Amino acid sequence: MRRVVITGLGAISPHGLGAPALWEALLAGKSSIAPLTRFDPASFPSRIAGTIPPFKTTEFVPKSYRKATKIMARDIELAVVAADFAVRDAKLITKGIAGSTSVDPLKAQGWFQPDPTRVGCNIGAGLICADLDELTAAMAVARNPDNTLSLAKWGKSEDPAVTSGMENLTPLWLLKYLPNMLACHVSIIHDTQGPSNTITCGQASAGLALAEATRTIQRGSADLALVGGCETKIHPMGLMRWSLLGRLNTTSNENPAGACRPYDENAAGTVLAEGGAVLVIEEYEHAKKRGATIYAEIVGLGASASAGSSVVDPDPTGEAPSVAIKKALKSAGIAPDAIHMIVPPGYSIPAWDKADANAFRLALGDALSHTAIFPARAGIGDCGAGAQALDLVAAAMAVHTQTLPPAINCDSPIDHLLISKIREEKKLDHVVVLASALGGQNSAVVLKKVT
Repeated sequence: MRRVVITGLGAISPHGLGAPALWEALLAGKSSIAPLTRFDPASFPSRIAGTIPPFKTTEFVPKSYRKATKIMARDIELAVVAADFAVRDAKLITKGIAGSTSVDPLKAQGWFQPDPTRVGCNIGAGLICADLDELTAAMAVARNPDNTLSLAKWGKSEDPAVTSGMENLTPLWLLKYLPNMLACHVSIIHDTQGPSNTITCGQASAGLALAEATRTIQRGSADLALVGGCETKIHPMGLMRWSLLGRLNTTSNENPAGACRPYDENAAGTVLAEGGAVLVIEEYEHAKKRGATIYAEIVGLGASASAGSSVVDPDPTGEAPSVAIKKALKSAGIAPDAIHMIVPPGYSIPAWDKADANAFRLALGDALSHTAIFPARAGIGDCGAGAQALDLVAAAMAVHTQTLPPAINCDSPIDHLLISKIREEKKLDHVVVLASALGGQNSAVVLKKVT
């Protein structure tokens, strides 16, 4: 079977732009959760978030594509920026790179120009929230006298001199909010003509997207692929949904850095965030031949669904996530004691954290007692479809550098979990990245050090 490795990392997170910014913040034990300023959150019980530093999407696309950024929702922008970082990190001369940079100097530096028909694109996405100001402005002109929405006025104005509600939206409005538009724009910019798909399975989306792309490479349908996931949860609708579900920390508005406490006995809810990552994965011999940097090898993949699970409560036994881990270990051909670290979901929601701990124990048994747990999201928060993508970047960097970052905000670990406390050089031959979506989907990936 063809081996598949990770050769490019592109991240965009509250810790900053690019994988190095993410990794440096993780090594420093930094939290980037802060007061929410994207909109006025005064009426919400949780008023903190993990927000990405300012950036201009136009700086990450070719000049010829800048007009298209006007019809990109925030989620799409995140994917486009992350993909640009990823292909540059992998030193690939794609159509997008060639359209913004002189190619000859890059070729002289060893950059590689792939056959676009052999490059795939699989990106996880969430339910993209419409711009409420934009939508409300359009709805305001389609009101009945009692201020209710008039569907007649929405579609057609009674006065020819007055535009209807729908006419106040750009003709391409819908294209800003379709989940598949993340992969669409990325594939157009970089001219990836190989297998492409969009996965919408919440926090497990990126791992499932990576699994599908890995298999296309293994069966010979592609040599490379751009994979990952991105999403923003920082909007009034997201904050309202998670508030109504009782998932958010509402007691740390004055101490945002300490709000997200995965696997800590004092965990009091999670924090919403935005972010995600795109990775370049590649057939091993193909990568080796062109002299690519290899961060880690993808050796194990597993997935499962929690039967009877709801978005309100997890399965307390942790059985379904453990099945995903066991499948990943089986496909990797390794025993539980070969796992040196787990990068887990780490919601900081007590019921979910407890279910995770049970899943680890069911999957690893006694080996769990010497397996380091590193919850990378403690300083970021939950960014939905982008969450596992960032975890994969963190895991790949840990394997590549053989360094275990310090976990933060976990002073009293539940169930005697071996939460990493300090930054240390450590043997990390195999690392599991687990994601459990609030809808019940689970994804597990095993990364291996390539020697």
